[in-house]
Amino acid sequence: MKRVRCARCKYVRPDKKASSRKWTALECGNSKSEYHRCLLNIRPNGEELPWISWTGCESGSERREVV
Repeated sequence: MKRVRCARCKYVRPDKKASSRKWTALECGNSKSEYHRCLLNIRPNGEELPWISWTGCESGSERREVV
């Protein structure tokens, strides 16, 4: 299976409880992933990132552009 980066995965979703006014927390919504419910745009030291820093997993699925 092709590895899909979290930044392009269709299962990434906002986590409203972890978000703040200035920052939107993004979590993995794929129940088959080892990263399920993990925040994807935060460093281990708690630094909030504007982008997704995780590389992805084998259970990811790339978003498709709707034309």
